[in-house]
Formats: sequence, structure tokens, C-alpha cells
Amino acid sequence: MAIAVDDPAFVPHRRWRRKAVAGTFKWLARLGHHLVQRKRLQRHIELIRDVAYGPHRYHRLDIYRPEFAPRPLPVLLYIHGGGFMMCSKETHHAIAVTHAARADYLVFNIDYRLAPHFKYPAAHEDACLAYRWVAENCARYGGDPTRIVVAGESAGGNLALAIAIAASYERPEPWARAVFDCPVRPAAVAPLMPYLQVSNPTRQVFNPAGGRLSLNVAHDIAESYLGVGNTQASSDTQMADPIRVLEECGSPAKPLPPVFSGVGTIDLCCDDVLRLERACQKLSVPATIHYYENEVHAFHVLRWRSNAQLFWRANMEFLRTIAAAEKIIDAETRVAIDANA
Repeated sequence: MAIAVDDPAFVPHRRWRRKAVAGTFKWLARLGHHLVQRKRLQRHIELIRDVAYGPHRYHRLDIYRPEFAPRPLPVLLYIHGGGFMMCSKETHHAIAVTHAARADYLVFNIDYRLAPHFKYPAAHEDACLAYRWVAENCARYGGDPTRIVVAGESAGGNLALAIAIAASYERPEPWARAVFDCPVRPAAVAPLMPYLQVSNPTRQVFNPAGGRLSLNVAHDIAESYLGVGNTQASSDTQMADPIRVLEECGSPAKPLPPVFSGVGTIDLCCDDVLRLERACQKLSVPATIHYYENEVHAFHVLRWRSNAQLFWRANMEFLRTIAAAEKIIDAETRVAIDANA
């Protein structure tokens, strides 16, 4: 795909900012890998790498399967963050290991197409495609399709919530409709410190947790994923802003799954989580929301800190609750599950 000369990734100061943020993510990924090795969390986790979930070379996922946990396993579809522009399933290896080892989940950790080379709706299309693939194939790996949790942090939290919305609202986008028509629905959704509105980046001027750097990053994300000159909120890009769907589109056709989220109070994404909490209350959606005082974005990676430990404890408790819940499914869903087992 050709890249325009005014592409935000190629403006010098934005390219530097992107490299600086990417370098921080890589350092955090190495730190996380070291921590899971030191705690020997990988000892009894089987790793199946680079399974194709779609036709594109970026449509790949890794599967983390606990060896000794009872089958069928609850399932976690995990979607990495990175502002739609960076990171991968490799940078989030430690997070996938942690969920598999501590919560006994069958984890599907995905890659998806990244901006600025692939603009909206590429990442959302890929996330929905991955969900359909996991719903149809997880039983072959020992997973329970009736207990699929969709989770992700930052941009991945946006994509996770978009999947839950696609499963519940009758949307015009073909890729969203494919999830709506899927007989297997998410048991829960966990958008963690999520960035839930890509459009209208100038809104961050009024964000108490924002600042000059936050405002610049918000512009970078919007222009990279939506395109230069296309950053204002519109009906054409509404699913890039899943919080707007909850705020503007009324009650869903099918019930939204329970929501779990956590965010630091000085995180740029804190305002979006507050909006998510209000929307869930208005729509009577069960929601468990945790706020961590004076914590910044991605604080959960620094696992030795007290708030990070509180976050992981709450996250694991939520996942175990979902795993323990008995799901009542209709005959059509059972036939679909059995056909793909």
C-alpha cells in the first residue's frame, strides 16, 4: 500500500515520538518476559505459535494452553495495545503467559494490521475476524466456546469493546455483522485502561489527566488510524469510537456481556473509563471498574508495585468468576459448538 507524503508517521517530530514510545513498550516487554521467567510461570504452559486466523500475513495468533488445568478450559482472546500503530503479540507474551498460568485460561494472543499502513477499519476488521475464528476453533484446542472473555489494553481495549458491541448491536459494517451472526457470544469483555474514542483528539485539551504530550499522542493516533483530515467524529467511523456507540445508539439488540476495567487516575484513558462506567449504568450492563490513584498508563506492567498487584488480583478474580459461571446456551449454539469441536 502506498503511503502519502503527509502521512503522520513520516513527519519528523511524530516519527521521533513514535520511536520513543515504541522503545518504552519494548523495554516493558523485556521486563515482563524477565519477570515471568523468574517466577517460572511458563513451566506448564504449552505454546503454539503463529496460527493463521485469516488470509493476511498479519493474521496470526499464539495459543497458550495450561497443561494440567481441567478441560474444557475457559478462553481468553487477548488484543495488544500500542495506539493502533505499534506492538505485537510478541511484546505481550508475558501478559498472555500470566493469564494462562494464573487464571488457567486457554489464551489466544493475536496480531493485527497496524496504522499508518493500514487505516480504519483494518484493526477492527481483524479483531472481529479473530473472534469468529476463536469461537469456531477454540474447542479443538481444549477450550469452552461458552466461556470466551475478550480482553485488551489501550487500543486493544478499544478493539475488545468493539467486539462486544458487534456481538450485541446490529451494525451496518460487514465485519461487525459477522460477529453479530456468530452463535457464540462473549461471556465477558475486559477493556483495560482502554482508549475508547480515536476521533476528535482535541477533546484531550479538557482531559484532567492530559497534557501537551497526551494531546500530541492523541493527534498521532487519530491521524495515523483515521487519516489526515478525517479525525472528526462521524457516522462512518463510529466503531473506531466504541464508547460513542454505547452513548448514542441506545439499548442493544442482544444483551451486552459483563464488563471489567481498570485504569490509573492520571492516565489519559481515565476519562474514557468514566464514560464507560456511566454508559454501563445507563444500559444496565454489569460492570466492575477499578480506579488506581496516581497511576499512569500501563502501570500494571510494573508488577512489583502495590497498585499493579491490586490490579492483577482484581483481574484474576474477575476471570475466575467468569470461568466458574455456568452458561445456559440454546440448541443452535450447542449445534454450532459441536460441529466445530
